[in-house]
Amino acid sequence: MKRLIISDTHIGSKFYKKEEVLKLLRTKEYDQLILNGDIIEFLKVPTFTPLALEIARAVEYSKEIIYVVGNHDAALVEFVGQELGGVKFVEEYCFREGNRNFRIEHGDKYEAGLVHRKYIMKLISIIQDFFERTFDLDLTSWLTNRKIEKRKLKKLWDIIGINDDVDVLIIGHLHIPEVVIWIDENEKIKTYVNSGDWVQHATYIEINDGVVRLRNFLKK
Repeated sequence: MKRLIISDTHIGSKFYKKEEVLKLLRTKEYDQLILNGDIIEFLKVPTFTPLALEIARAVEYSKEIIYVVGNHDAALVEFVGQELGGVKFVEEYCFREGNRNFRIEHGDKYEAGLVHRKYIMKLISIIQDFFERTFDLDLTSWLTNRKIEKRKLKKLWDIIGINDDVDVLIIGHLHIPEVVIWIDENEKIKTYVNSGDWVQHATYIEINDGVVRLRNFLKK
């Protein structure tokens, strides 16, 4: 089983990597596609161009498609637990492969503060979208860099601690592509992976027969 996981494409926003997302979907082979949240930018004022339609058409709908709903595409939350057009909408996706338990979720639940105040976030996102489009400012990447500067390692280990029941935890949301591997007190190998994003980065995850790889689409 070959799984392809992407998150935080923010389709419809000002600075998302349109051509790269399209090329990825047209060139990568997979048995299962997992869209791990913030795929469509509903919080801002999205602009859907003909290229966005090409991205939608590039998805292989004959394959299994899992859509983990994120905070920016929360307009789809009513679809959770349902299947629409061959796409299964979920809050999280778990499976077992290669004697390891996997959990995939968007990750916004681990962030405190305004991110959980839906209407305030909507207002802030619309204002952000106005400045991005009017002054050609990539505020999304700037905010991500601020998160990197401020983030404490303790927060990462708190996330890991909450998910001690799985061997591999995969999230998005933070726009920080990274992998952390460690051995727990029972000598079991544990893995945390953040899939990054398609605004500042162009990173994705492949799981091939239980082997996890974080890849950079811009570097071969």
